[in-house]
This record gives sequence, structure tokens and C-alpha cells, in this order.
Amino acid sequence: MADVRFTKMHGAGNDFIMIDDRRGSCSLSQAAIAALCSRRRGIGGDGLIIIGPSPVADFAMRYFNSDGGEAALCGNGARCAAAFAHAEGIAGTTMTFESGAGRMEAAIIDSGVRVEIADVRDLRLRLKVAACAQPVHFGVCGVPHAVVIDAAVHAAPREEFLRFARKLRSDPAFGEAGANVNAVAVTDLRRFSYRTFERGVEDETDACGTGSVVIAAVLAHLGLGEPPVRGETSGGDVLEVDLTKNPRGAERCLLTGPAAFAFRGAFHLEDYERS
Repeated sequence: MADVRFTKMHGAGNDFIMIDDRRGSCSLSQAAIAALCSRRRGIGGDGLIIIGPSPVADFAMRYFNSDGGEAALCGNGARCAAAFAHAEGIAGTTMTFESGAGRMEAAIIDSGVRVEIADVRDLRLRLKVAACAQPVHFGVCGVPHAVVIDAAVHAAPREEFLRFARKLRSDPAFGEAGANVNAVAVTDLRRFSYRTFERGVEDETDACGTGSVVIAAVLAHLGLGEPPVRGETSGGDVLEVDLTKNPRGAERCLLTGPAAFAFRGAFHLEDYERS
């Protein structure tokens, strides 16, 4: 079997293995994706993104978490997909692409990549859940997110945050699939900082794009934020979110931030299918 070429990218520290499969010749099992994303035994990554053909857009994006399971959307991954497509000549500086959460629009701009991402829906505020003593807020931006506002979030040691997030992630209030967990400190009406635990990765990540969008919607509904807002990630990057509130959550959601190339390479698929 021929080598499979890949590009390693990251969006605000969220890192991804990018594969151009517009010819449809690369078939990866869930086990192979998990092995490729392993940081000790593979290339390493929070997820893997396959760029495929689309009859209605410039390309299609499929996103897989590091456990090999497919998810509808990843905000930082979407920006990386747009930057990758532009660099590879698949799309121009403005583009449309398909995702599991619907068709997206993106643009390459001076400050990075801007994506018009999925609406925030199913917003629920001030939930009382067994796994958290504080009010919990919930919304879906392609994938579900729980949001907890806590001024002391960055003071918590990593293991303490992980114990809290792993318990909250699977609370019955979020259904069988659970939710990503975002803990947020509000700086002012235009700024917040946060840390995220991502399901499927089952760990804290340096950033979460869809999480920042749900946070921005939650803060807007609570009167704690006035979009556009800037969210500082736990990795030290800044993501900008603009949106318009609606009764269900938010619409016309724009996510802007960096998308960087790390390195390129190739692998033998059979090496990972045997893992």
C-alpha cells in the first residue's frame, strides 16, 4: 500500500492530523485513527481531519476525535481545514465547506482564519446538576458543551480540574453522549479566559473553538458579555467570537483565530491498522 501523506496543524494549540483524501483512496478504521493520534505511539493529535470532495462546496471536512470516534464539528479544526485547503490550492481566500454540522463559510484574513460556524442551539441556563455545586449552563455548537463560570478556574491544579470535568462530562443532564466541559473566568464584557475538557479526547486541551462560541452565547444571555468577545485559551492564544443572540442560543456565529502548520510527513497505513 502506498504511503499516506499528512500535514500536522494546530489551531490555538488544538492539534490535528490533516489528510487530503479527495480521491477517496484512504480508508481509516477507528482503531487506526486512535493509534495515529496517540502521542507516544503515533503522530499525536487531539484529532484527525479528512478533507474530501463535495458536490456543493469547495470541499468536505470530516472530524475524528483522538479516540477515533467521529464528531460533527471542531471549531479550531474547521479553521485548520480552511487554512489547509487554501494552502493546497483547494480553495481561495474565501470558501465554503461541508461538515457534520452543516455547510460552513470561511475566509483567510490577516489575523488568521475566520469561520462562520454552526448556530448555538438548545441553550439551557442555570442548570442544577449532581456533579457540580455551581450553576451549569449548556449549549450545542455542532457538539454539546457544559459551561461553568468560576473566577478561580485557573488556580485549580490540572488533576483537580480533570477530576471535576470527568465527573461533569458524563452527568445525566447531558444525555448518553455527555458534553465537553468549559470552566470560565470573566474578565469584563469583552473578555474571558477558559479551560476545556473535551470528550473523545478525554483530557484537557489547550483550546476549544466550539466551546468558546458556546461560552460567548452563554455570557451574552446572562448579561456578562457583549459580542464581539475575546476568549483567552489555557494555551495562551486568543479566539474572537461574534454572534447574535436568539431565543434558542445564537446565530451568525463567527470564530476567528490562528491556524498554523507544524510539519508534514507520511505513514504506512498497515502499520497502524495492525496496532
